[in-house]
Amino acid sequence: MGKFSKGILFGAVVGAASGLLFAPRSGKATRQKFVDELDDWSDLKEDFTDKLDQFKESAAALQEAAEIYIDPFIEGLTQDVENFKFQAEPRLEQIQEQVEKIQSELPEMPETD
Repeated sequence: MGKFSKGILFGAVVGAASGLLFAPRSGKATRQKFVDELDDWSDLKEDFTDKLDQFKESAAALQEAAEIYIDPFIEGLTQDVENFKFQAEPRLEQIQEQVEKIQSELPEMPETD
């Protein structure tokens, strides 16, 4: 728990205890109210802890999914691009050679002003 969360919890407990101790009730009613308030705070803390645990589990599952699926997908995609380049470069060179050959065989056009 962070300092801020502990500070809020401490302040709430002190505030609740002060309210209970200075409230105009009988001793028995005050004690029962105090016990009820502690139970409520205990439930709240437990709920907060459960939510925090669920968040941690979700974050861990997301990290695991990224490692299992996303990283290999990116690696596979990168490999596909490299393969495409490897296969395309010789073809592009052949096309360039053909274009140059055609250009060299074309009769030169007279320049017009």
